[in-house]
Amino acid sequence: MKRRELLVSMGAGAGWLVAGVGSIGCRPRAGEPAGAAAPDPPRVLESWLERWLAAFNDPDLGVYARFVETLAPTVRPYVDDDLAVREVTGGFELLSAQVTGPQEITAWVKDRAWDRRSKVVLTASGPDRLDDIAFAGAPAEGTLPRLDQDAAIAAAKAKLDEAARAGRFNGAVLIARGEQVLFSAGHGSADDARALPVTPSTRFCVGSMGKAFTAVAIMQLVEQGRLGLADPLARHLPDYANRSLAERVTVEHLLTHTGGTGDIFGPQYDANAEALKTTADLVRFYGAREPAFAPGSRWGYSNYGFVLLGAILERVTGKPYEAVFQERIFGPAGMSSTSQASASARATAIPYTGAGATGRKALKPYEGLPAGGGYSTVEDLHAFVVALRRGALVGAATLAAMTAPKVAAGTSHWGLGLAVRTCNGESFYGHGGSAPGVSGDLAIYDDWVTVVLCNRGHPAAVVAADFIGARLPAG
Repeated sequence: MKRRELLVSMGAGAGWLVAGVGSIGCRPRAGEPAGAAAPDPPRVLESWLERWLAAFNDPDLGVYARFVETLAPTVRPYVDDDLAVREVTGGFELLSAQVTGPQEITAWVKDRAWDRRSKVVLTASGPDRLDDIAFAGAPAEGTLPRLDQDAAIAAAKAKLDEAARAGRFNGAVLIARGEQVLFSAGHGSADDARALPVTPSTRFCVGSMGKAFTAVAIMQLVEQGRLGLADPLARHLPDYANRSLAERVTVEHLLTHTGGTGDIFGPQYDANAEALKTTADLVRFYGAREPAFAPGSRWGYSNYGFVLLGAILERVTGKPYEAVFQERIFGPAGMSSTSQASASARATAIPYTGAGATGRKALKPYEGLPAGGGYSTVEDLHAFVVALRRGALVGAATLAAMTAPKVAAGTSHWGLGLAVRTCNGESFYGHGGSAPGVSGDLAIYDDWVTVVLCNRGHPAAVVAADFIGARLPAG
């Protein structure tokens, strides 16, 4: 889902109920008998939405797989991701829809099983071919009553138990108030082959949540005066291949995803993955390319930007970035189960994609980079938050700078390496992460902390995190 997920503004008041389609299902369908009037493009698109939603919601997951195979072959590489979304959400209820382009229809839908709303955009080239399906999710802002502490935790426990029984949740959850853990639990299987259950001590790949560690390590160097936010990349990587880019992109641009430095994943990466194991490998491979946009001109999420921050860490400290993490973050915070490597003597969850007991597929474990992909537990991530708030990792002024909203990105903002968002009207900071078979979410409110880690792909973690966060007491 990561390649096709939209980054859009979808907060309260963004216009969920948009006129334009009327009653989906009462329009002429594509492929009518010869002699019938040819359907106009809007009606073809409306028919596509009806057909797609029926296939997506069908209890037989094979119906959707066959729909994609036959009618949307360009989406075939992502069908397992889509089926995972179907399993997690329980399907979608249509709220409204609108034709938004000559070949495009946009629908607003609600998860059947959770609070989340989503925007779904279908792009079709005619009555017989659907070219793309793009999703973007958002929490249900301002619509849910908050509960007292005991009721909120009871509601979270009941919902997670229900979702686990239905196969919609597989992972670990922790809820804390300040430094006190009030609830933690594991649900489902960490490793099907070994019949290993998930517990709060199970290690999961955290995906891009690991960017928070890179950001903290960079800001430690800033505090020490060994690095400046305004420093250009060229100051610390003078041998960088694209000299013009290196002279314009700053450390702050990289932390706020405004450097235009782009991604690392895609066909090029896939074709060369065996040779791209280290930070240095990636910098050599991508260092000559041009920016996706002028540095500082706008926001654009960049995995490669955090690889560059890792390269800066290594150049300034003279140590591998993994050693920097261990010495400066994991050790001081007491994160004994956290590392960049998948191999460990401790129980580690296998990532799974697809859906259903027979459709799940085990994936090869990921390995960490400065852009994420390392391993941790919900317990260790709470320990990270405790150390961060105590001032054991960075000072109070630095943490305030990291969590101040600097750059808008849809309904979210970014500080210095951390996302700043709201859930049901309450502000929080933290970081999420997702990849095939992996999803996680860390949300740090004024009083509360929620941590969710799953060995299923997006949106498995965020729907649970938002459900919990929306019901916790305010303030």
